[in-house]
Amino acid sequence: MRIEYKILWVEDVTTWYEDSKGLIGDYLEDLGFVIESKHCKTFEEVKSEHSINQLKDYDLLLVDFSLAGSPDGDEIIKFIREQKKNPILTDVIFYSNDIESVRDSIKKYEFEGIYTSQRKDFITKAEQVIDTTIKKVQEVNSMRGLIMAETSDLDDLMREIIHKLLKSDVSEQIETYINELLAEINGNLENYQSKDIQSKVDNSGYFNSLKKAKTINKLYKLKKIGIDKFAHSYDSKVIATRNLFAHVTESIKDGEKVLISHVTGKEEVFNEVRCAEIRKDLIKFREVLENINGQLE
Repeated sequence: MRIEYKILWVEDVTTWYEDSKGLIGDYLEDLGFVIESKHCKTFEEVKSEHSINQLKDYDLLLVDFSLAGSPDGDEIIKFIREQKKNPILTDVIFYSNDIESVRDSIKKYEFEGIYTSQRKDFITKAEQVIDTTIKKVQEVNSMRGLIMAETSDLDDLMREIIHKLLKSDVSEQIETYINELLAEINGNLENYQSKDIQSKVDNSGYFNSLKKAKTINKLYKLKKIGIDKFAHSYDSKVIATRNLFAHVTESIKDGEKVLISHVTGKEEVFNEVRCAEIRKDLIKFREVLENINGQLE
Protein backbone atom coordinates (compact mmCIF):
# COMPACT_ATOMS: atom_id res chain seq x y z
CA MET A 1 0.00 0.00 0.00
CA ARG A 2 1.19 3.48 -0.86
CA ILE A 3 -0.10 6.88 0.26
CA GLU A 4 -2.94 6.40 -2.22
CA TYR A 5 -5.72 4.21 -0.84
CA LYS A 6 -7.29 2.66 -3.93
CA ILE A 7 -10.96 1.72 -4.03
CA LEU A 8 -12.96 0.05 -6.78
CA TRP A 9 -16.47 1.33 -6.15
CA VAL A 10 -19.45 -0.25 -7.90
CA GLU A 11 -22.49 1.99 -7.54
CA ASP A 12 -25.07 3.09 -10.13
CA VAL A 13 -26.38 6.17 -8.26
CA THR A 14 -23.80 8.87 -8.98
CA THR A 15 -25.00 11.38 -6.37
CA TRP A 16 -24.88 8.77 -3.61
CA TYR A 17 -21.42 7.69 -4.77
CA GLU A 18 -20.06 11.26 -4.77
CA ASP A 19 -21.48 12.06 -1.31
CA SER A 20 -20.19 8.81 0.20
CA LYS A 21 -16.80 9.16 -1.50
CA GLY A 22 -16.42 12.60 0.11
CA LEU A 23 -17.08 11.21 3.59
CA ILE A 24 -14.70 8.27 3.15
CA GLY A 25 -12.10 10.55 1.58
CA ASP A 26 -12.21 12.77 4.66
CA TYR A 27 -11.78 9.72 6.90
CA LEU A 28 -8.78 8.51 4.91
CA GLU A 29 -7.26 11.99 4.99
CA ASP A 30 -7.37 11.93 8.79
CA LEU A 31 -5.43 8.65 8.64
CA GLY A 32 -2.80 10.08 6.30
CA PHE A 33 -4.00 8.63 2.99
CA VAL A 34 -5.28 10.05 -0.28
CA ILE A 35 -8.36 8.37 -1.74
CA GLU A 36 -8.23 7.09 -5.32
CA SER A 37 -11.62 5.75 -6.34
CA LYS A 38 -12.47 4.04 -9.60
CA HIS A 39 -16.22 4.36 -10.19
CA CYS A 40 -18.01 1.55 -12.04
CA LYS A 41 -21.74 1.75 -12.68
CA THR A 42 -22.29 -1.73 -14.13
CA PHE A 43 -21.13 -5.28 -13.61
CA GLU A 44 -19.68 -5.28 -17.14
CA GLU A 45 -17.39 -2.41 -16.17
CA VAL A 46 -16.19 -4.44 -13.19
CA LYS A 47 -15.37 -7.41 -15.42
CA SER A 48 -13.51 -5.10 -17.79
CA GLU A 49 -11.50 -3.68 -14.88
CA HIS A 50 -10.82 -7.22 -13.63
CA SER A 51 -9.35 -8.18 -17.01
CA ILE A 52 -6.59 -5.57 -16.59
CA ASN A 53 -4.91 -6.88 -13.44
CA GLN A 54 -7.45 -9.05 -11.59
CA LEU A 55 -8.22 -6.06 -9.31
CA LYS A 56 -4.87 -6.56 -7.56
CA ASP A 57 -4.12 -2.84 -7.46
CA TYR A 58 -7.07 -2.10 -5.19
CA ASP A 59 -7.05 -1.93 -1.40
CA LEU A 60 -10.83 -2.29 -1.06
CA LEU A 61 -13.86 -3.17 -3.20
CA LEU A 62 -17.19 -1.49 -2.42
CA VAL A 63 -20.14 -3.04 -4.23
CA ASP A 64 -23.81 -2.14 -4.40
CA PHE A 65 -25.53 -5.52 -4.29
CA SER A 66 -28.49 -4.35 -6.39
CA LEU A 67 -27.26 -2.55 -9.50
CA ALA A 68 -29.97 -1.28 -11.82
CA GLY A 69 -29.74 -2.82 -15.30
CA SER A 70 -27.01 -5.29 -14.27
CA PRO A 71 -26.93 -8.87 -13.01
CA ASP A 72 -28.06 -9.02 -9.42
CA GLY A 73 -25.61 -9.25 -6.55
CA ASP A 74 -25.86 -13.03 -6.60
CA GLU A 75 -24.15 -13.06 -10.00
CA ILE A 76 -21.48 -10.61 -8.84
CA ILE A 77 -20.58 -12.80 -5.88
CA LYS A 78 -20.59 -15.85 -8.16
CA PHE A 79 -18.15 -14.11 -10.51
CA ILE A 80 -15.75 -13.29 -7.67
CA ARG A 81 -16.03 -16.81 -6.28
CA GLU A 82 -15.22 -18.40 -9.67
CA GLN A 83 -11.85 -16.66 -10.07
CA LYS A 84 -9.75 -19.70 -9.20
CA LYS A 85 -6.63 -19.08 -11.30
CA ASN A 86 -6.22 -15.48 -10.12
CA PRO A 87 -8.35 -15.25 -6.99
CA ILE A 88 -9.61 -11.88 -5.82
CA LEU A 89 -8.08 -11.48 -2.38
CA THR A 90 -8.99 -7.83 -1.83
CA ASP A 91 -11.45 -7.09 0.99
CA VAL A 92 -15.00 -6.53 -0.28
CA ILE A 93 -18.01 -4.80 1.25
CA PHE A 94 -21.39 -5.62 -0.28
CA TYR A 95 -24.06 -3.15 0.77
CA SER A 96 -27.80 -3.13 0.16
CA ASN A 97 -31.13 -2.15 1.64
CA ASP A 98 -31.92 -5.87 1.45
CA ILE A 99 -29.03 -7.17 3.55
CA GLU A 100 -30.53 -10.64 3.98
CA SER A 101 -30.26 -11.27 0.23
CA VAL A 102 -26.57 -10.44 0.42
CA ARG A 103 -25.98 -12.82 3.30
CA ASP A 104 -27.98 -15.60 1.64
CA SER A 105 -25.88 -15.28 -1.50
CA ILE A 106 -22.63 -15.37 0.47
CA LYS A 107 -23.75 -18.55 2.21
CA LYS A 108 -24.86 -20.05 -1.10
CA TYR A 109 -21.42 -19.71 -2.63
CA GLU A 110 -19.53 -20.47 0.59
CA PHE A 111 -17.72 -17.20 0.34
CA GLU A 112 -15.32 -16.01 3.05
CA GLY A 113 -13.63 -12.67 3.60
CA ILE A 114 -16.69 -10.66 2.58
CA TYR A 115 -18.21 -7.85 4.63
CA THR A 116 -21.85 -6.81 4.43
CA SER A 117 -23.69 -3.67 5.37
CA GLN A 118 -27.07 -2.07 5.29
CA ARG A 119 -26.89 0.95 3.00
CA LYS A 120 -27.83 3.25 5.89
CA ASP A 121 -24.88 1.91 7.95
CA PHE A 122 -22.44 1.80 5.06
CA ILE A 123 -20.09 4.65 6.06
CA THR A 124 -19.53 3.21 9.54
CA LYS A 125 -18.85 -0.25 8.12
CA ALA A 126 -16.50 1.13 5.48
CA GLU A 127 -14.49 3.00 8.12
CA GLN A 128 -14.22 -0.17 10.23
CA VAL A 129 -12.96 -2.22 7.28
CA ILE A 130 -10.53 0.53 6.24
CA ASP A 131 -9.10 0.46 9.77
CA THR A 132 -8.59 -3.30 9.40
CA THR A 133 -6.81 -3.02 6.04
CA ILE A 134 -4.56 -0.22 7.27
CA LYS A 135 -3.41 -2.25 10.28
CA LYS A 136 -1.71 -4.55 7.81
CA VAL A 137 0.68 -1.73 6.85
CA GLN A 138 1.33 -0.32 10.31
CA GLU A 139 4.29 -2.63 10.93
CA VAL A 140 7.86 -1.35 10.64
CA ASN A 141 8.75 -3.17 7.41
CA SER A 142 5.56 -2.05 5.68
CA MET A 143 6.04 1.57 6.79
CA ARG A 144 9.68 1.40 5.72
CA GLY A 145 8.62 0.31 2.24
CA LEU A 146 5.99 3.03 2.01
CA ILE A 147 8.40 5.74 3.16
CA MET A 148 11.18 4.64 0.81
CA ALA A 149 8.82 4.52 -2.17
CA GLU A 150 7.22 7.89 -1.43
CA THR A 151 10.52 9.70 -0.73
CA SER A 152 11.93 8.29 -3.97
CA ASP A 153 8.96 9.83 -5.80
CA LEU A 154 9.55 13.15 -4.02
CA ASP A 155 13.20 13.02 -5.02
CA ASP A 156 12.21 12.54 -8.65
CA LEU A 157 9.79 15.47 -8.40
CA MET A 158 12.47 17.76 -6.95
CA ARG A 159 14.85 16.73 -9.73
CA GLU A 160 12.19 17.56 -12.34
CA ILE A 161 11.68 20.99 -10.76
CA ILE A 162 15.42 21.71 -10.76
CA HIS A 163 15.70 20.71 -14.43
CA LYS A 164 13.00 23.28 -15.19
CA LEU A 165 14.82 25.90 -13.13
CA LEU A 166 17.96 25.33 -15.16
CA LYS A 167 15.96 26.33 -18.25
CA SER A 168 14.20 29.29 -16.62
CA ASP A 169 14.99 32.96 -16.08
CA VAL A 170 16.78 32.14 -12.81
CA SER A 171 18.99 29.49 -14.43
CA GLU A 172 22.26 31.35 -13.84
CA GLN A 173 21.60 31.90 -10.14
CA ILE A 174 20.41 28.31 -9.69
CA GLU A 175 23.41 26.85 -11.51
CA THR A 176 25.77 28.94 -9.38
CA TYR A 177 23.97 27.82 -6.22
CA ILE A 178 24.13 24.15 -7.24
CA ASN A 179 27.88 24.42 -7.82
CA GLU A 180 28.26 26.01 -4.40
CA LEU A 181 26.40 23.08 -2.85
CA LEU A 182 28.54 20.59 -4.73
CA ALA A 183 31.70 22.39 -3.63
CA GLU A 184 30.79 21.42 -0.06
CA ILE A 185 31.76 17.83 -0.94
CA ASN A 186 35.35 17.57 0.30
CA GLY A 187 37.40 16.56 -2.69
CA ASN A 188 34.78 14.30 -4.21
CA LEU A 189 33.79 16.76 -6.91
CA GLU A 190 37.27 16.60 -8.43
CA ASN A 191 36.68 12.93 -9.26
CA TYR A 192 33.42 13.69 -11.05
CA GLN A 193 34.14 14.06 -14.76
CA SER A 194 30.87 15.46 -16.11
CA LYS A 195 30.73 19.19 -16.77
CA ASP A 196 26.98 19.03 -17.40
CA ILE A 197 25.16 20.60 -14.45
CA GLN A 198 22.04 18.52 -15.11
CA SER A 199 24.07 15.31 -14.97
CA LYS A 200 25.44 16.43 -11.63
CA VAL A 201 21.91 17.01 -10.38
CA ASP A 202 20.92 13.50 -11.52
CA ASN A 203 23.82 11.87 -9.67
CA SER A 204 22.42 11.20 -6.20
CA GLY A 205 25.90 10.38 -4.91
CA TYR A 206 26.74 14.04 -5.25
CA PHE A 207 23.45 15.86 -5.32
CA ASN A 208 21.45 14.15 -2.59
CA SER A 209 17.94 14.81 -1.30
CA LEU A 210 18.97 17.58 1.07
CA LYS A 211 20.84 19.45 -1.65
CA LYS A 212 17.82 19.20 -3.89
CA ALA A 213 15.66 20.55 -1.06
CA LYS A 214 18.09 23.42 -0.52
CA THR A 215 17.84 24.29 -4.20
CA ILE A 216 14.04 24.34 -3.93
CA ASN A 217 14.52 26.61 -0.91
CA LYS A 218 16.67 28.93 -3.05
CA LEU A 219 13.78 29.23 -5.49
CA TYR A 220 11.63 30.73 -2.74
CA LYS A 221 14.29 33.34 -2.04
CA LEU A 222 14.59 34.19 -5.74
CA LYS A 223 10.94 34.17 -6.83
CA LYS A 224 8.83 33.55 -3.70
CA ILE A 225 7.60 30.26 -5.19
CA GLY A 226 7.06 27.45 -2.69
CA ILE A 227 7.39 27.89 1.06
CA ASP A 228 9.99 29.61 3.22
CA LYS A 229 12.52 27.34 4.96
CA PHE A 230 11.46 24.41 2.78
CA ALA A 231 14.80 22.62 3.16
CA HIS A 232 14.74 22.75 6.97
CA SER A 233 11.19 21.37 7.10
CA TYR A 234 11.89 18.72 4.49
CA ASP A 235 15.03 17.60 6.30
CA SER A 236 13.33 17.27 9.69
CA LYS A 237 10.01 15.80 8.50
CA VAL A 238 10.98 13.63 5.53
CA ILE A 239 14.72 12.94 5.29
CA ALA A 240 15.14 12.33 9.02
CA THR A 241 12.18 9.93 9.03
CA ARG A 242 13.50 8.09 5.98
CA ASN A 243 16.92 7.73 7.57
CA LEU A 244 15.42 6.54 10.85
CA PHE A 245 13.44 3.75 9.19
CA ALA A 246 16.40 2.75 7.05
CA HIS A 247 18.49 1.94 10.15
CA VAL A 248 16.24 1.03 13.03
CA THR A 249 15.52 -1.69 15.56
CA GLU A 250 12.03 -2.34 16.89
CA SER A 251 11.60 -2.74 20.64
CA ILE A 252 8.97 -2.62 23.38
CA LYS A 253 9.34 -0.10 26.19
CA ASP A 254 6.80 0.40 28.97
CA GLY A 255 4.31 -1.63 26.97
CA GLU A 256 4.64 0.58 23.88
CA LYS A 257 6.43 -0.12 20.61
CA VAL A 258 9.48 2.10 20.00
CA LEU A 259 12.02 2.40 17.21
CA ILE A 260 15.68 2.76 18.13
CA SER A 261 18.05 4.31 15.59
CA HIS A 262 21.19 2.27 14.86
CA VAL A 263 23.07 5.51 14.19
CA THR A 264 22.04 7.86 16.99
CA GLY A 265 20.41 5.57 19.52
CA LYS A 266 17.42 7.92 19.51
CA GLU A 267 14.08 6.35 20.42
CA GLU A 268 10.81 7.15 18.72
CA VAL A 269 7.36 5.92 19.64
CA PHE A 270 5.85 3.85 16.83
CA ASN A 271 2.06 3.65 16.88
CA GLU A 272 -0.95 4.35 14.66
CA VAL A 273 -0.86 8.08 15.46
CA ARG A 274 2.81 8.34 14.45
CA CYS A 275 2.18 6.37 11.25
CA ALA A 276 -0.61 8.78 10.31
CA GLU A 277 1.66 11.78 11.04
CA ILE A 278 4.36 10.39 8.75
CA ARG A 279 1.91 9.80 5.90
CA LYS A 280 0.43 13.29 6.32
CA ASP A 281 3.91 14.84 6.13
CA LEU A 282 4.62 12.95 2.90
CA ILE A 283 1.31 14.12 1.44
CA LYS A 284 1.97 17.73 2.48
CA PHE A 285 5.39 17.90 0.84
CA ARG A 286 4.12 16.19 -2.29
CA GLU A 287 1.41 18.87 -2.55
CA VAL A 288 3.98 21.65 -2.06
CA LEU A 289 6.28 20.23 -4.73
CA GLU A 290 3.45 19.57 -7.18
CA ASN A 291 2.31 23.18 -6.70
CA ILE A 292 5.85 24.47 -7.40
CA ASN A 293 6.13 22.21 -10.44
CA GLY A 294 2.80 23.49 -11.74
CA GLN A 295 3.85 27.11 -11.35
CA LEU A 296 6.97 26.46 -13.41
CA GLU A 297 5.03 25.06 -16.38
